[in-house]
Amino acid sequence: MGRLPVLHSFALIALLIASTTSGCGVGYTIVKSESKLDRLSLPMTKSQVVDAIGQPDRVLRDDGRLLVWEYSMTARKQWLYELGYCPVSIFIGGCLFYPFTNIASDQREYPQHIVFVNDELCAWGPPAAILQRRRSCASVGVPTSLNGARPEPVVTGNGPINRDTIDRYRTMAVMLFQDAPGSQGTGSRVAGIVTTLMLDLDMHMVERAKLDEVLKEQVIQLTHADDANVLKVGRLVGAQAIIVGEVQQWERQEQERANSVSLSLRMIDVETGVLLFSGEGHLADPTTDDPENSARLIVHRVLARFGSQAGLLGSGRIGVNWELQEEKGTRFYLVRELRSGLPAEKAGLQVGDRVLACNGASLSGVKTERDAKRLCQVDAGETLRLDIRRTNELVNMAVTAEKRPGL
Repeated sequence: MGRLPVLHSFALIALLIASTTSGCGVGYTIVKSESKLDRLSLPMTKSQVVDAIGQPDRVLRDDGRLLVWEYSMTARKQWLYELGYCPVSIFIGGCLFYPFTNIASDQREYPQHIVFVNDELCAWGPPAAILQRRRSCASVGVPTSLNGARPEPVVTGNGPINRDTIDRYRTMAVMLFQDAPGSQGTGSRVAGIVTTLMLDLDMHMVERAKLDEVLKEQVIQLTHADDANVLKVGRLVGAQAIIVGEVQQWERQEQERANSVSLSLRMIDVETGVLLFSGEGHLADPTTDDPENSARLIVHRVLARFGSQAGLLGSGRIGVNWELQEEKGTRFYLVRELRSGLPAEKAGLQVGDRVLACNGASLSGVKTERDAKRLCQVDAGETLRLDIRRTNELVNMAVTAEKRPGL
């Protein structure tokens, strides 16, 4: 008889543990639930979307006008699976350590895409479900110059850095650019754009918070610091190169609904002070686009020249966003997105395809993202041969690249 209270106590303790630890798994699936998308509506700005559903897990595309974010979300009722499996999984930590029940119930996190045009929400949902809507987003709201043509910035970029020397510069730091006359804060905005696009090139960038901490300790103002000081800061934060620059023009003409933007940047070796790359760009004609979008487009084109020169990009493009993944010790590119009307889509590549090899070179043993990209680089007019696994089928495909904008 004396054992019954003890058994009751153990039962209560087990129930208490189950109720507390299950909250981690259940809570996670609630926080990550695709039901958050119900908070979105038109019209919304980029900042309003972040306030509603949080920061994205990945940026799939950002070309200065069209922006695509990806969120990994669970199914709406995934928390019920999580809760239902708790009595079983509690004994091996499943309720505490998500996603044990997620795996056991064959549930997964799924990608959800959010599409913006000129920082305004345009479409959202599963990639396949919004494919047509995405294409319409890409075709509307195209910024134009005052003469009706789509604006293309005039850019230049050159320097001694190349594919043989780029690996010396594992980490870079972007200093605050000098503001345009009469436009306070524009330097900071452009520096942020440069950092984001350099990350897209698989460069390791020093975080802004770390830079600010060092600057505070050294009592240095970045916006007007001389080269000696910024090189010192670069060394202190562990960078091998720094990027400095200035915004020469950032003008908004409200009556004509037009703007003019120009900027320049320099990349410098922190140890030797040698100029590695210098680029600049401007819009030849005023445009109806927002100045920040124009600045992003200019930086995108300048850094395309840097990427091509440094061997990080080919001079051609096929219009695909893919992600290097590994399964059972073998690496491959998973096709995440195809850009409408570009060579990859025209050749028949599909979202979800697994690219196993480029031009006969297998991706299975590559060690880094940069190594994989170099295997699959292609110059304008050249053909990229892809070995693809589509479900249980092997597919061979040839894609002829078109010239990359800005080169």
